[in-house]
Amino acid sequence: MIQKWYTTTFTVKRQTWSGESSSNVSQGTFNGHIQQMSDENLQQFLGLRFGKAFKIYCAPATDIKEGDRIENGSINYDVKFILDRNIGTEGHLEVIVEKL
Repeated sequence: MIQKWYTTTFTVKRQTWSGESSSNVSQGTFNGHIQQMSDENLQQFLGLRFGKAFKIYCAPATDIKEGDRIENGSINYDVKFILDRNIGTEGHLEVIVEKL
């Protein structure tokens, strides 16, 4: 099962407006598996910097959206794209992020 690889904890932060100002508000945490992207063509298509693009695999019900910022310790990533791979018994989200 793919879930056994979800060993890294991430915090999701989403930009929220209050009046005339905004801030990144924590939306909670989730567990996932992160690995560096090796597909140079996809990185170029998405406009991501080579060596800074990663994929995070997580549960299909994870509350995460494009534009969110996720954190793992002191490392921050911007969510660029989400692929819903919720098919079969190994359903998951494939979250494309760029390390800041």
